[in-house]
Amino acid sequence: MNVLISQRVDMLPQRGERRDALDQAWGATLHELLGRPVLMLPVPNRAQDVPAIVSTCRPSLIVLSGGNDIGGAPERDATEAALLDSAQQRGVPVLAVCRGMQMVQHYLGGALTPVTRHVRCEHSVQAAPGQTLPRLTVNSYHDWGILQFGLAADLRALYLHEDGTVEAAVHSSRPWLGVMWHPERAGAGMPQANSWVAQWLKEVL
Repeated sequence: MNVLISQRVDMLPQRGERRDALDQAWGATLHELLGRPVLMLPVPNRAQDVPAIVSTCRPSLIVLSGGNDIGGAPERDATEAALLDSAQQRGVPVLAVCRGMQMVQHYLGGALTPVTRHVRCEHSVQAAPGQTLPRLTVNSYHDWGILQFGLAADLRALYLHEDGTVEAAVHSSRPWLGVMWHPERAGAGMPQANSWVAQWLKEVL
């Protein structure tokens, strides 16, 4: 199974470099979530290359990974927008993680809002109104969030934080799931949260 995954941009001004980077934990995490061998293909932050990469690799899944605020790395913003364009055109499922979920919200015309008590911590999330889902405990590493009533029109909230911000959402007509937690990072409640993500992936792949 081929999986395309976006990369963080690390800025090293002392070296005059902007580096694409990805947590090594993602390889094992994707194997765990998908339950099968995975060819993980990190996508360079060059938007103009995305159509050829998608055409050549024929991914079964596109992952938008975490790191960087929207607007903080324009080359990444453009690359992930191109990946979402391709996912939409080809019907490829998308798993959008933390900044990735923010990118989906931005791509669909929704707004982001600053949040507190969401950085380097764990907290519980509860099912959004109308959803029958188990309460989860998840890790949290973001300082921008999505208000429930500011969610893009094409997205449907699945999980909420106690402050009313959206912690997981699904597209109303495309196989796109966004979660604000990091499946690749540790946390006491992550086995249950990752099992929930794995079940969604099993249903759409």
